[in-house]
Amino acid sequence: MNTKNWKLKDVLLIAISAVLFGVVYLGCTYIGGVLYGMLTPFGMASLGYEPFYGIYFMAGAFGIYVMRKPGTGLIAELLAAVLECLYGNYFGPIIILSGLVQGLGFELIIALKHYKKFDRLTMIQGAVICSVLTLIYNLFISGYSKIAVPVLAIMLVVRIISAIVFDGFITPMLADGLVKAGVLKGYAVAQGQDMDLED
Repeated sequence: MNTKNWKLKDVLLIAISAVLFGVVYLGCTYIGGVLYGMLTPFGMASLGYEPFYGIYFMAGAFGIYVMRKPGTGLIAELLAAVLECLYGNYFGPIIILSGLVQGLGFELIIALKHYKKFDRLTMIQGAVICSVLTLIYNLFISGYSKIAVPVLAIMLVVRIISAIVFDGFITPMLADGLVKAGVLKGYAVAQGQDMDLED
């Protein structure tokens, strides 16, 4: 399979998944806002969004796990962020930049493996990389540098756990389930390419 050429079905999958994940992202943002408010009296408001961070990475994780082509994780995540913004995310266009950073995590680790390893360990590694990259991004863009170091450490731990659960396990399980249902017939994930492949 030529992993560099995109087909119409690839574009459609990315578009459909971005629409769906964009809605999910928006819902998580508002739920996170509620949790943020609930934690404010305890001085832990910054933790409000952390349990949902793994969900925010799912479009990219799903796109690259299913299609296994360079750029699919980044494009899927970026498009989902654009749509979330258009849906009415109260953070505004800045989340598009967030989507770019979120999409880089899985692209980096899988690019290092030449887009040939898509096992659970690789997905977990991508989840951890996404978590670290986004926290670094938050330090510079979101004002997280003003948060106490112990709180930042807790935030990172919660973010990593969330990412591992949602992107290391739930996303591959979702994709594999769709394969069994015949929904993803014709995509790389359905052709057994989640096995360790030789260069």
